[in-house]
Amino acid sequence: MVAVIPPEAPPPRPLPTAALTISPLHMILPMIEVTGEFRVAPKLGVAVIAGAGAIRDMDTNALIKVYEAGASLRYYVLGNFRHGMQIGGEAIYVKASTDNTGVEVRGKGLGLSPFVGYKWTSRIGFTIDTQLGVTFITLRADSATQTKQESKVGPLLNLNVGWSI
Repeated sequence: MVAVIPPEAPPPRPLPTAALTISPLHMILPMIEVTGEFRVAPKLGVAVIAGAGAIRDMDTNALIKVYEAGASLRYYVLGNFRHGMQIGGEAIYVKASTDNTGVEVRGKGLGLSPFVGYKWTSRIGFTIDTQLGVTFITLRADSATQTKQESKVGPLLNLNVGWSI
């Protein structure tokens, strides 16, 4: 009788340590938003978010420059940093201004968003990262003649594509 030795299972692939993604949805504005997520534990990621762009006001034809910066904390309830369902929160600061000589407007806002999401990474590193949640926003806009402050609740929809290493 000949003993059959089963083949050794290959060692598991190491988890990626970082993911760099962009948001195609922001390009509609036009704006670019980049997110860098870093693995701090097999089921925990911390992300840094930065964006910049410009929007043309339809009424005044003024160019409004928009900047954003934020952070996100993600816990992978199912799966891990490579792929899985996540819960987390995001904080985003947004600043907008125009230097048009006829109209000067400055605005800023803060959004806080709990979310659920899912990240999938292919074997070669291509990554799709999505989140859906609720955003609590506080906004303030100043012009030469008035100031307006407002708080709102709205949807959060993040769809990012990029690469994990």
